[in-house]
Amino acid sequence: MLAGCGIRPTPVLSGAAAPTVSSHELTIYLLTESRNELVRRTRTYTGNVDTATAINLLVRGPDEEERKLGLTTEVPATTSAVYSPVSNLIVLPDDMGPLSKMAQFQLYCTAVASRAKVENVPLLGINCP
Repeated sequence: MLAGCGIRPTPVLSGAAAPTVSSHELTIYLLTESRNELVRRTRTYTGNVDTATAINLLVRGPDEEERKLGLTTEVPATTSAVYSPVSNLIVLPDDMGPLSKMAQFQLYCTAVASRAKVENVPLLGINCP
């Protein structure tokens, strides 16, 4: 029927390669209910990751399962994203305000664990659980 309209058949056209999705396991550090101990948690993230990705997961706070376990955070919530202009620098949003000692530990251990995983940097002399 199409031939009658002047449309000629074409060969099969191949498309680009199928998109791929990469899934990564990132480590974040939350706090026990008493807020005096760090707890290592693994989160799965789909997409491109860097150290800022792990920090942004931490900033979102505990997920439902973690809240049921009594885990919490002292890292202030923010509507702005944390970003990393270079591999060993994390820029926190201004609206996070001053950070408690435990929030600083959470951020530090999350950043170190993430950098070790994402950039394959060894964890030498680091004291995180």
